[in-house]
Amino acid sequence: MQNDRFDAIPIPKELNNIVKAGVQEGIREQKRLHKNRLMLRSSATAAAALVAVLAGVLLISNPSVAAKLPLIGRIFTMMQDKTSYKGDFSRNAEVYVEEGGAEGTPERKQAEGIRREDMTQTSDQDMSGLSGEKTQSQYVQTANGLTVTISEANCTKQALYLALCIENEEEFPADFIKTKNMDDYILDYDMLYLTTKSYYNIPSMGKEERNEAAGNGFSVPAYIEGNFVDSRTFTGIIMVSLEDDLMCGGQATTWPEQFTYYLEISDIYGELLEYEEIEVRDPETGEMITIPESVMKHYTGTWNFAIEVNTNRTAVQTVQVNKTNEDGVGIASVEKTAFEISAQIILPEDVQRYDYVVTILDADKKRLENQGANGDIFSIYGRNTDTVYVYVCDYMQFMDELKGDDKKIEEGALFGTEVHF
Repeated sequence: MQNDRFDAIPIPKELNNIVKAGVQEGIREQKRLHKNRLMLRSSATAAAALVAVLAGVLLISNPSVAAKLPLIGRIFTMMQDKTSYKGDFSRNAEVYVEEGGAEGTPERKQAEGIRREDMTQTSDQDMSGLSGEKTQSQYVQTANGLTVTISEANCTKQALYLALCIENEEEFPADFIKTKNMDDYILDYDMLYLTTKSYYNIPSMGKEERNEAAGNGFSVPAYIEGNFVDSRTFTGIIMVSLEDDLMCGGQATTWPEQFTYYLEISDIYGELLEYEEIEVRDPETGEMITIPESVMKHYTGTWNFAIEVNTNRTAVQTVQVNKTNEDGVGIASVEKTAFEISAQIILPEDVQRYDYVVTILDADKKRLENQGANGDIFSIYGRNTDTVYVYVCDYMQFMDELKGDDKKIEEGALFGTEVHF
């Protein structure tokens, strides 16, 4: 997480509002570009309005049509270009639950190249989830008025993307819908925070090893990015960094083509537009100071899932580089999947990894954005990455002088290489 996209990741409530202000500043340019795209589409407004009117007449005259509008099973299609981690996730996605909420048939899932027999023969032990309570359904769970559906998944060697629908029997607070109800909100998506536990059916990454995952350095899903379809329904995407989990797993060296990902959600919550004062200790002076903190609305419960995953390896390309500068700083390899690209750094034994930043420019020498919160994985969505330029920079120099100026990165990097796919 050593480049400027790190400044744009969603920040949990434990961090203060000063950091949150920095987050929004870091993505202000993204919002500006989004507005420009909206302006470019203005020429199509009249046609779109006509279509909307005709569709509205149809839905009013036939409410059953409105009830059958596709949602479950098509969340990737709706959301894949609206979050901080983008990709053509709907392509070759695993669809776990069909339109209308029914779990997909074995025939359709088999036709889509998904391992269905294993999915229908999951043992009671596999379905028990982290809490030890048997789940209601493999992909649909209801607790305390909230129904959570794991609709779709797409998995590369670097990350697992899950499409979720969260339905509330009551209305969510209007404050949750910041894209519509908060002045000067600059993101294109809303967020719900999550308290989760997770593990895999993989050696060294099982339930016992990961029961205290966050405390042991494992990443766990902490938020979901998406949009409110209406006041009771939220659809969004979770990104699980397999790269991070692999590094923390110890014994595992690569991901199997098929595995089970167990996810337990125990709390779903969001920020209200209200604040309360709390006391914290100033890390520099040691004095207690008072700062405002957002008030949270929580929905607690148990939503357990055993998710059968197939890794999409059809688009994986790896280029071996194995070059360094005279100080031993360089790049070993560059790997590109269907959605992401990353580089393996080479460093001398007597230095720390966090003192260096790897950044990647596309074929037009424009810096790629990070894929979500992971500072070492970059998004290739909508970019030409047939040729990329990979640079290793000193962390402090990058943050103080180079970030935001692609030409300066090229000139100031400690090491650089051109890679062709």
